Amino acid sequence: MATTSGLKRSASPEVARQGESALKRVATTTEIATPLSRRCANHVAALEATPEAVNVAIHVKDVNETEGTKATVTLHDHVAAVPTMKTETQSTAIVQEALAEEVPEHLRQLKGFIINLERRPDRLARCREMLQKETPWLAFEEFKASDGTQNPIPETEVTTTWNTRCNAHFADYFEWVFDAPGTSLDGTPWKWACDTGKKDPDWTFAEDGDEEWTFVHDAGDASGRLGTATKLDTGEVFRVRLQFAQRYVNPGLEQRMSGGERGCAHSHLRMWQLAWERAEPTLVLEDDIQFCFTRSDSSLGESDGCVFTKRLALAMQHAPPDLDVLYLGWSGWRDGHNRHPKSSEDQRPDADRYLRKAEYVWTTVAYVITQAGASKLLAAAIPAINQPVDNFMAWQASQGRLNAYVVLDEGDADTTWCGGIVDQFDFQGDSD
Repeated sequence: MATTSGLKRSASPEVARQGESALKRVATTTEIATPLSRRCANHVAALEATPEAVNVAIHVKDVNETEGTKATVTLHDHVAAVPTMKTETQSTAIVQEALAEEVPEHLRQLKGFIINLERRPDRLARCREMLQKETPWLAFEEFKASDGTQNPIPETEVTTTWNTRCNAHFADYFEWVFDAPGTSLDGTPWKWACDTGKKDPDWTFAEDGDEEWTFVHDAGDASGRLGTATKLDTGEVFRVRLQFAQRYVNPGLEQRMSGGERGCAHSHLRMWQLAWERAEPTLVLEDDIQFCFTRSDSSLGESDGCVFTKRLALAMQHAPPDLDVLYLGWSGWRDGHNRHPKSSEDQRPDADRYLRKAEYVWTTVAYVITQAGASKLLAAAIPAINQPVDNFMAWQASQGRLNAYVVLDEGDADTTWCGGIVDQFDFQGDSD
């Protein structure tokens, strides 16, 4: 069944407490065969039909039970003759060992933890099957999530409310207000900028000039933007101007965290504790992680476990030694497309092809965290996590307290808002 998937992004303020809204990328049909395994299928069929040894470009997820034959396992330029075993379990073990030779040491040291609600075994099963199929080299295990909707979470660990004053520096809090100098109407909010493109039975709107303002591309330049709003039932015409809603920064608005948001934050808090106890980097995965989707540059084809492995290896190879967090899927601001541009952005190192310094990005669907990064986040969480966890992590990075980066896929450009080497599986409105 074909599915769609997406990564979260900043929402308009009225839905901020419900989390960041989704910017979707189209996912491919989830099949047993990947592009690599389709090429293998004919070779495997030939192997089963003839007793002679044949050269098989084999992927661990395509191993079939055969007897009395030998197969040559080809991995890029490496060829190793291995006996074809009598059971699928034994065959898988042999091929996994061969595949491990192709996986860099810094990846083999990773261990993944799938954050999953115990009452959602279906999501765990989907994720487990995908990982075994797409990244057979990765060791992983389940990490039971905190269920914020069914079990109480201490307010000393995660607050029940959060204030917008931090998030508002980077989120879409731009609004159109009435431009009527000398009247009481002047400066009164008319409509959020993100809502002007939606169909409205009561109003029409036209922005001055040829190019329409968008948050993603024009957030740093909102001055002088004017437009005309017409009330349909009376025909009244009003001039409006675009401005940032300062009340969301100072003093900020209190928002209530949902049970799901609190459970998510508490799960990651516990995950940081585990990561802090490990000497090697830890791969944190939420159970809606997706490896198979249409890439940012669709001409590159579909992403899969092979793309994931290659791009992650390159990113970690080029990551700085003081790395704290590496986001594998993201939406938001990073070097090349910062909300508050830096004077040094023109000086781009070679590593920029594989990863970029994060300024403020959303989503926690998948990230690598080091022991040092876990220590910093645990310290920042005292006395408690005080906002949704992706906002919490992003704020620490924006303030220079967390050395966070995002992984780039080959087609991710400076103008890409939502990118990386993973996506999110769409559970058709499921919010767990």
